Amino acid sequence: MRDLFELNGRFWDWQVDRWETSVFRLIADNDLTYHHSVEVTFADVAWVSCADLFHHPAFRPSTLPEREFARRVTTGAGHHLFTWDAETATGTVPMMVIAESVRIAEGIVRH
Repeated sequence: MRDLFELNGRFWDWQVDRWETSVFRLIADNDLTYHHSVEVTFADVAWVSCADLFHHPAFRPSTLPEREFARRVTTGAGHHLFTWDAETATGTVPMMVIAESVRIAEGIVRH
């Protein structure tokens, strides 16, 4: 499985593309007007704290308080914590997804 850290610094613009009961998908590129080049799909999602549109994310290891929060939110069985900081209209903010898995797919998708 590819690591989210590999995406650091590669794409400027990110947005939520799909958010259903257990699937949360982000798309990204340097300009999302006509296409995107990466999709990050989280499956069996238990928690999301993420802006709809953000820029320059820095995927990072989670902090101790974030890990403690994740343990309170889930039973812990099978769930993983994915965290990053990103620029939004209000400044740089932390974001988090608690899910069982993540899949990264690359390739141009035209809108």
